[in-house]
Amino acid sequence: MPQQPRLDLRPGVSEPVVLLISRREVEAGDLASVLSRLKVFLATREDAWLYRGQMTLVVDGYNNDPRELVDIPEVRNLLRGLESSWPQWAYFFNQVDDTIKLLLSCVAGSRFLGRGAVEMDAELVAAALGRAFGGMNMVFERFGFPEDELEKMSNGLVEVLQQAGMA
Repeated sequence: MPQQPRLDLRPGVSEPVVLLISRREVEAGDLASVLSRLKVFLATREDAWLYRGQMTLVVDGYNNDPRELVDIPEVRNLLRGLESSWPQWAYFFNQVDDTIKLLLSCVAGSRFLGRGAVEMDAELVAAALGRAFGGMNMVFERFGFPEDELEKMSNGLVEVLQQAGMA
């Protein structure tokens, strides 16, 4: 069996990546365009490892819109589609900015009260977390990454949700 390359286990954002979703993609509901850009991150073991926890989600084109992104139905719809179609998001999204909070607010919000206030549905949060942990496990199993790193990432995701009052 060929020797697996050594993995760099240094923590922190070393190669930040921005997943930029344009207003055009949002308004057209063009999830296929977004998903096509994500395939490259799972192309090789090295790429998957390098970009773990490095991705920031940016929805562009709404700077002059007075609403928060979570208050825009088209944004919520596209991000719900992203979450359900790409379960690996929890592996790639960073745990230091509002990326995860935005995604889960759109996915698990039951009422959108304006000004970014969201009433969360505990069952929807639990279902989204189940898919998220499944997506993380899928990447770790596919590439044979160290189990202790999976545990760190999983604990980090739970911590993000607790700090945001979502768990």
